Amino acid sequence: MLRRFLLFMLVVLGLGSAARATSRKTADLSLVEPSGANAQWDSETHVFTWTFSYDGRISFPDLTGDLSGYALVVLETEDLTDGDSEDDSKPGFRLDLLLENNETLIGYNYKAAWETDGRLVVDLSAYDKEKLAQVKEFRLNTNSNSGSVVVKSVSLVPPLSLDFGEDGKAYIRPQDLADFANGLTVDVETGKITKRGTDAANIKLLLDDVDLSDVASFKVECIETTTGLWTTTTFRSNDWSQGWWGSRAGATVEDKYRKELCHASAIELGFDKGKEGEVTISSICLQKGMLIVSGNDVVLKDVPFYDAATGSVVTPLWNVGKETAEVYGNCNNVQACGFYADLDGYKEIRVYPGDGCSNLRFWFMSAKHFNEGVTGTDDAMLTIYPIPVEGKDYAVIDIAGIKAQCAGKAYLMGAKANAGTNVTISDITALSNADYTIGGFGLWPTGMKEEMSASGASIVDATGLNNFTPIALEAANPNCLFLVSDASKLSNEKNVLVKGEDGTYACANLALESGYSFRTPYSFTVEAASVKKTVGPNFGTFVSPFEVAVPESCKAYNLTGVDENNVVTGEETVTVTANKPVLLAGDGECTFEAEDVTVEATPASLVNGILNGVYESGITAPQGSYVLQTQDDVTAFYKVAEGGKQRVTPFTAYLALPTAAAVNAKSLSVSFDNAGTTRVDDAAAEGPATVEAVYDLQGRKLDAPAKGINLLKLSDGSVKKVIVK
Repeated sequence: MLRRFLLFMLVVLGLGSAARATSRKTADLSLVEPSGANAQWDSETHVFTWTFSYDGRISFPDLTGDLSGYALVVLETEDLTDGDSEDDSKPGFRLDLLLENNETLIGYNYKAAWETDGRLVVDLSAYDKEKLAQVKEFRLNTNSNSGSVVVKSVSLVPPLSLDFGEDGKAYIRPQDLADFANGLTVDVETGKITKRGTDAANIKLLLDDVDLSDVASFKVECIETTTGLWTTTTFRSNDWSQGWWGSRAGATVEDKYRKELCHASAIELGFDKGKEGEVTISSICLQKGMLIVSGNDVVLKDVPFYDAATGSVVTPLWNVGKETAEVYGNCNNVQACGFYADLDGYKEIRVYPGDGCSNLRFWFMSAKHFNEGVTGTDDAMLTIYPIPVEGKDYAVIDIAGIKAQCAGKAYLMGAKANAGTNVTISDITALSNADYTIGGFGLWPTGMKEEMSASGASIVDATGLNNFTPIALEAANPNCLFLVSDASKLSNEKNVLVKGEDGTYACANLALESGYSFRTPYSFTVEAASVKKTVGPNFGTFVSPFEVAVPESCKAYNLTGVDENNVVTGEETVTVTANKPVLLAGDGECTFEAEDVTVEATPASLVNGILNGVYESGITAPQGSYVLQTQDDVTAFYKVAEGGKQRVTPFTAYLALPTAAAVNAKSLSVSFDNAGTTRVDDAAAEGPATVEAVYDLQGRKLDAPAKGINLLKLSDGSVKKVIVK
């Protein structure tokens, strides 16, 4: 089977892990400073003692300044006594953050926030970051008439930063679980989580507005000692949350949830409040999706398959490589038109082997379904059998033929053998109009982004993208068109064609450059269109895919023929008609700009008079035609010699004369009038002007035109410059 197939499989190159953009910061207890008449601090035993409910505190000088990059304060204590506390609902002391403006953050922390093991966790995400950036003093303040506590440690914990490796995986390790545990103890080596008592407990892994929309699944490596102790895994984003109950081995993140995870704030593990016991979690792995990138021959199962009711992408049936009746897509109740793959951007379906599919039928949504809303009957679908191709190992279904019968659409629903029979199909592919097709979401396959960016691709079909955060697509060809079904899928600012629900395409900004390939199999509308073209010296040829006015920096001419002096003739035009090449006169860069125009599907022929336009690279001018060149400082149309190969630059044209013209000159000149501007078809009404005299550039009269530049004085009084090779 000879076909281009660039599907890259996932290659694991390393293990991603959780990383912190800001490192954990733990207070140096030797720097603690007591303040007030009622506070004492033992720097050896780390005991804070107080004798009254005010004017007593200890401060941690290395925990001040900008704390906006941290998610938690974790305070580890033991042996708390609160003497004659004024309020039993309060612990014997409180944690305060004093700001530069003397405002206090956090303040009282009630006993409900203290864990039985003396661990207090304060979620800083609840506080304004601008205020957290102005902490003047970090302190423990007295909160009862007397008491004491042993301070084991005070730490600032940054948000969890997920580091995805090239394999698309990020791991949450036991240390991460320990940092964010509430009401639990976590062994940082083994991941053993212990819960004592029946108070509320969780592990809330705080994230700093992280984009997790490309996460396809998560998997938890878990050993349950106490059944049912760990109950849920919940992803949180702003006011949204989604929990998976009892999903200890992990779960797939559905599209409807991925959309909400563009701004994830936390991943939370919930535990049964009424139980105590143990569970071991050695790691949690988040797996990003992988983009499916193919050449122009795409395996059919990789073309996005949609649920018509929800618009979400689902996995089609795929029984290739086995003897079966049901081969692809949806093979049950097809008349309901519930599922489909949109093949509008493809040329044909290829079925391998071609001689083994005579009883394999393909179902497409019919014209009656689209035009009349028919469902539930055989009229809702069109049944097609692939046709073997002589000399090839595959059979084909022509997509253009399908669209002609199905209201301009090609929505494939499924493929199944005739009733009572089976088939064995080795592969089914769809030949795309694009150079590359991209589908799915997530990370690029290894090396694929670089390959496509360096390619000369003219069309990239990204209508199968299912991402929720825009990505940028690149190609070496600045004229590459990127096709999408939703403009929000890409961050590109130009050459993005958005496919509407009616199958038509629209582009907000089409910015092209002459000299690079361009093609489009589709017509589309454009809000703002431009082509940059460098003209000169003196002349250039040009063709535009949209109608556009000629800028003031140059003049344009429709060339119609060659006169008896082998000088091209034509007429000036102020408008370049779409796909009709012209001759330009000028020097330097010209920008052709238009608004609200239509670009038609690239025609097979770009002919205007005697000029033949070219959009794609690699095309050569035919033998006997003429190309515009500058040789020995002389710009003219020079003939392509027999056996010669002259490449034509995209967005230019070559000159081809009809056989009846009987012109055999080695070069064709372009004339000028005595004002120095191009003179084309300026003959008097009585008939063509005749040559009265010939001069060289020094004004000396010649008997006949000589090699080089000649000045011809014509009978109508004009003077013409002619180049003779």
